[in-house]
Amino acid sequence: MNSLLDAAIDVLARWEIRALREGDVPARFDAVLTLDAGTRGSARFPTLVKLGQVDRQRATALPLPGGLPVLVVAPYVPTAAAEVLRKRGVAFVDAAGNVSLAWDGMSLDVLGQRPATPAPPRKDPTASRAFTRSGAQVVFALLARKDLVGRPVREIAAASGTSIGTVHSVIGALSDAGYVVGSGQDTALNRAGELLDRWAESYTVNLARKLELGSFALPDTGRADELEHALLSHGAQLGGELAASRIDDHLRPATATFYVDAVPASLVAAFRLRPDDDGPVRLRRRFWRVPDDSAGMVSSPLVYADLVSSGDPRQREHAERIRAVDDRLVELDRT
Repeated sequence: MNSLLDAAIDVLARWEIRALREGDVPARFDAVLTLDAGTRGSARFPTLVKLGQVDRQRATALPLPGGLPVLVVAPYVPTAAAEVLRKRGVAFVDAAGNVSLAWDGMSLDVLGQRPATPAPPRKDPTASRAFTRSGAQVVFALLARKDLVGRPVREIAAASGTSIGTVHSVIGALSDAGYVVGSGQDTALNRAGELLDRWAESYTVNLARKLELGSFALPDTGRADELEHALLSHGAQLGGELAASRIDDHLRPATATFYVDAVPASLVAAFRLRPDDDGPVRLRRRFWRVPDDSAGMVSSPLVYADLVSSGDPRQREHAERIRAVDDRLVELDRT
């Protein structure tokens, strides 16, 4: 990470911008850089360091803690990903020489630079195990259920819908990275807010699209509440922005996402749901085992990830709102 930061600092120096590292780093960030452009002014940026290439999906999923101005440092940011970051108002600099910075009196955009010696993207050592598609399922179960991390591996596998071998691998990776500490019944999550950020990014990139069962238009919009009740009666669970609106009513949901085991054909027929890629009714495959006492809404880490993965600035803003008020999300950030 330090070598990547040093490379970014060298890139900025080419444009007569002096970067100074501060010692006090807020939670959920990797560094803080003060950028001094002389007569063009200066700005302070909490900084996220991404060891792998930032592609378009990762740029969309990138968490923005606290709504602060954020600087992303990466080995390489392709043009497509750069456009996503710029639209989100995220500053960045990569080791290839691409830069996007703006503050009062200062604007710099350098795009289209390619790495001098293309190489396979470097990954965080835990990414290959803890944040793959099946790994993301295990991490979700641990984030969703406070008591689960200290339970037997077989129970974690059942709850996450994965194999015992996958759980062993993921728990090992999380332990190596310091996200899981202790042993036996004293096992606990550590730096869980950071883990939530990484999981939400992994969910967006590796899992979310694989869960889509279909989007539908509801011809009779006056039956929306009736449809929700019918789906919940069939074992569905609310997700997405409709679930978020039940946590914090500032959001006015435009879509209704339901997690189900399979498309309920009888309800599709009864409510005359029509397949529509832009339809407001979204059905997604449930990828975890539902406890017997499960509520009609998915757990809040998944609600948060649904909002983050939407790519909609309005939903992303609401993701930070529910993170500040939901009991489980607040608990994770304090762990």
